Amino acid sequence: MKLYALALVGILGASPLLAAQQTATFSVPGMYCASCPFIVESAMGDVNGVISVDADSATRTAVVVYDDEIATLAEIIGASAQAGYDAELIEGES
Repeated sequence: MKLYALALVGILGASPLLAAQQTATFSVPGMYCASCPFIVESAMGDVNGVISVDADSATRTAVVVYDDEIATLAEIIGASAQAGYDAELIEGES
């Protein structure tokens, strides 16, 4: 019984961490070359709370997984813009 209770507490304790994770897709129309995605990934990835970034120059998009209790969409967009790549939210938390 104690093991079951500990497992339940562990699951419930982890739930808030998972609830904060969000995924957002951004249009990044300025990505034209092979190195562009690496620059966008680095810039967006440097935002505190960003978990992963997958940028693609073929589709000119970036998919960002982030903790919405730490990072904001505005911070992610701003980081990309500071690196020279304007980004606009296509899909995700608004």
